[in-house]
Amino acid sequence: MQKIYISKVAQLRKQKKLTQRQLADLVGVDPSTVRNWERERGGIETFVKLAKLCKTLDCTIEDLFDEVQKVKEDD
Repeated sequence: MQKIYISKVAQLRKQKKLTQRQLADLVGVDPSTVRNWERERGGIETFVKLAKLCKTLDCTIEDLFDEVQKVKEDD
């Protein structure tokens, strides 16, 4: 199983001069979700949220990712 971490959300959000709360409202997620994205604590669960995030930050999906890490799937 692969877990995908996005590492550039904070950088792109700041370029757009958005707060975490503003970005969360625009994407339709809780501000804690944005904080987790920025701290690389969790991946994006749905492609719909990913698409909204890219549209809001005016970036491509590739702009969000540095690498894909493989993690063991729990038995």
